[in-house]
Amino acid sequence: MKKKKIEDMTFEEALQALETAADSLRSGGLSLEESVSVYDNSILLYNHCKGILDNAKQKIEIYRPSDGTLEAMEE
Repeated sequence: MKKKKIEDMTFEEALQALETAADSLRSGGLSLEESVSVYDNSILLYNHCKGILDNAKQKIEIYRPSDGTLEAMEE
């Protein structure tokens, strides 16, 4: 099975890969070179997840039934 590119991953897939990477780093069983590679990949996964979330936030609007208006979601 071919490994999926990060940019083609769903949010859930990327988050699972990020959790797996964190577990690998915590285990202490990786060499320094492997740890750096897993860390670098984790940054890419994090940025991908953050981009998906930021994009979703831009699409969410809050409906105010009291006056029938919509407004963008604030952080």
